[in-house]
Amino acid sequence: MTQRILAGILGTCLVAVPSVALAEADLQTSSATAGGDLTFSTFDPSNAVSPISIVEGPGVKVGEGTVLHPVFGVETGFTSNVFYNETSEPAGILRLMAQIGTASLNQGRLSPSASGEEVPGDTGAFQYKADLRLAYDQPLSSNNTVTSTGGLGIGATFRGMVNPMGRFSFGFDEGFLRMIRASNFETRTNENRDVNTLQLSLLWHPEDRSLSAYFYARNTIDVFEKTGTLYPDRMDSRVGFHPMWRLFPQTTIYADASIGYVDGLGSSTATAQKVASMPRVLRAGIATLLTVKTSVNLSAGYTNGFYASGSNFSAPVVDAGVTYRYSPMGKLTVSYGLAYADSLNANYYRDHVLRAQIQHLVVPFALLVEPSIHLREYNGVSVMNASSPVRDDVIASVTAGMFYNFRNWIAMTLNYRFTTVQTDFTYMEATGQTVDPSYNRHELLLGVRAAL
Repeated sequence: MTQRILAGILGTCLVAVPSVALAEADLQTSSATAGGDLTFSTFDPSNAVSPISIVEGPGVKVGEGTVLHPVFGVETGFTSNVFYNETSEPAGILRLMAQIGTASLNQGRLSPSASGEEVPGDTGAFQYKADLRLAYDQPLSSNNTVTSTGGLGIGATFRGMVNPMGRFSFGFDEGFLRMIRASNFETRTNENRDVNTLQLSLLWHPEDRSLSAYFYARNTIDVFEKTGTLYPDRMDSRVGFHPMWRLFPQTTIYADASIGYVDGLGSSTATAQKVASMPRVLRAGIATLLTVKTSVNLSAGYTNGFYASGSNFSAPVVDAGVTYRYSPMGKLTVSYGLAYADSLNANYYRDHVLRAQIQHLVVPFALLVEPSIHLREYNGVSVMNASSPVRDDVIASVTAGMFYNFRNWIAMTLNYRFTTVQTDFTYMEATGQTVDPSYNRHELLLGVRAAL
């Protein structure tokens, strides 16, 4: 049982992660759920409310065909830089976690994928998956300012599909995320932040399955809980069309066309300064197997931000990833992405993202190492007294994690993450102090998770 669980963890780990360390809730990625991918048992210690179901218990039956699966965890460790700034402030961390979820069968049908893969069988008229994750963080320090940065993080998802085996299906994907430590590459202060994303999809998948498509409408609301914040609340509304053609059994060609509207939300001073945009994306791609051990996913296209004023992007977008399964127990993924996204303190940012990921299973251990680097450029910076309207950052990180399953229902976790942001961009605060946003940050967490 332990080996089966660990193998499942390895098999469901992400092939290519769209953004690093919650740098910003990227409002222009294709991810439909702010709460995170429910199939990925994260190794990322910076995201407290990521799914934590790396252990499996019998569950608690609450009705005919309904079983709740609770998971509990505790972690402790330290961070070298609580406030994400150039002068490090170390502190200990105590984290209490809980997750509870329930679902009908066949998760693969709940979210349409680029490959359009579907699992045959009688799955009923309605499929769903619901999941709630809580994490309470208590910084351990004699500094009251440090301890005040703790709090309750929340992650929730509810996905469903009506008539999943019919020619036409209707799907919904609701996700909510409350981030306590929202300080990152764009926000220097600890701002509690709520992100809610709802996607509605109408799928057409005929019986032969060679041609399929779906229309989608997605709305994301991103707000800061503190009144008078330095950062704008935003709303991104988007509609799109995604056709797919299974050319060969293991080769799918797909396309995506979308148009959106992004603007400030509310009446704060920061929101009033937010420049509206109508981003459009045209993309085509292919997902295929080169060999039994090697898979490739490549897409490219064009995007234009259509900002109402100031800096704008009109450029290509690229996503490319190669996965090589060097053994039944391990795989290596290398990916590159060129993307443009709306920004909190600028009109937009452009990212060149290089990432490698190694996953390996040595029973009863599951191991992951993931280095990545972002070459990020912000354009149309809205920060007052800035050294330049353009900001260039080099963002590098290394995440390493290990799971050790004592039994199928209890596991030990060890997570480490190093992040560095280096930039020559500076700005002057109202006090006259010049601020350098560069920082280095280490985080190490050791924990235990158990399922009922």
